[in-house]
Amino acid sequence: MNIKIREATQNDYESISTLVKEVHSLHVKNRPDVYADVDNPFTEERFKEILDDDKTKIFVAEDCNNEIIAYSIIEIMTTRNIPILIQRKFAYIDDLCVSSNHRRKGVGRMLFRHIVDYAKKSGYDALELTVWEFNSDAIKFYEGLGMTTRNRRMELKI
Repeated sequence: MNIKIREATQNDYESISTLVKEVHSLHVKNRPDVYADVDNPFTEERFKEILDDDKTKIFVAEDCNNEIIAYSIIEIMTTRNIPILIQRKFAYIDDLCVSSNHRRKGVGRMLFRHIVDYAKKSGYDALELTVWEFNSDAIKFYEGLGMTTRNRRMELKI
């Protein structure tokens, strides 16, 4: 499979929005107490804000027909400036999605490696993300790429 990974442009909104809807429906299905079932979870206005923000990047993976089959939104973060924390700058994967028709074909792995290379070249300390406990496929995917659990956010519904 001939895959090209590049930064997103304004023209990519529709394709990325379709993929965001796919991810959002999974979240709504599994956590309706957290995620609202909305028609458009990723507005064009929000997309433009991300593209214009110096602290965010959107990468897309295209197939040989120039169809966007995966995307990832990366945010550059720093630790809070408090005496008990070591100052560091890291890349945070806010979102990563491979189209359901293209999963288990190495696309996600290629996109993830691109993000790792970007983070290394940019001098960041680490790459972090959050994954929902219900998403066992994503957990296995990230663990297979060498990621480990850093901490766990817990809840008690009341």
